[in-house]
Amino acid sequence: TPGYIVVELWETIIMHGFFVNSTFEAGSEIELVRSERDHLFKTLRAREGERIALYDGKGLRGTAVIGPDQQIRVEAVEFISPEDLRFILCCAAPRRAKLDVLLKQAVEIGVAEIRLIHCERSVAQPEGSDRWQTRLQEGCKQSRNPYLPAIAPGKPLEEVLATLKNEGAALYYGSVSGVEEQPAVPLCGPVAWLVGPEGGFSENEEDAIRAAGGRGLSLGPWILRLETAALCGICALRLLAKDE
Repeated sequence: TPGYIVVELWETIIMHGFFVNSTFEAGSEIELVRSERDHLFKTLRAREGERIALYDGKGLRGTAVIGPDQQIRVEAVEFISPEDLRFILCCAAPRRAKLDVLLKQAVEIGVAEIRLIHCERSVAQPEGSDRWQTRLQEGCKQSRNPYLPAIAPGKPLEEVLATLKNEGAALYYGSVSGVEEQPAVPLCGPVAWLVGPEGGFSENEEDAIRAAGGRGLSLGPWILRLETAALCGICALRLLAKDE
């Protein structure tokens, strides 16, 4: 069946991945956007008979073969169901180069959504960039994650907390003092991990997080860099997930 073909190819061949902006199905021909097509044929110099991986960022993953005249024909497609546990990374923005790396790594660990927050001690406050989507797509292709995370420009912490509370998200934040070293984490639904800037959350901000239902999670006795805390926290919450 088409699904088995995809699995077999994935296990035996390391293929370059490409994003398709529309739904695709086995047997159809697809067109890549110019940047992806240039990368395939000009940079990688793909030739007839070579296979590539396809993603739509919404759960579809497939394989395609290069045909005559640089045609791209889909061979097989499978849909990967989303995780029951939906991680939302809410963090102050690091500076540009570090944010670029963080976005790709967030995809690798399965973050479903990234919401940047403005804090009292924030230094970098980017408001959005087409480059962000490129970095997220790179993370998907490298990790084979078929889901492209949504990313929202920075908003004040109070506004982000209010939205998360309305969404019924379970809230957690980094606590050096170890307010609660191993909080219970649900097995499904939205789970938000809040990370402050390099200077950390202020006392007022921590009070606001706790008032919104946030629970502290200790990642050890030392102060971590923003991007380290962002990644380690999501991984720790994943391991702690259990029935409450």
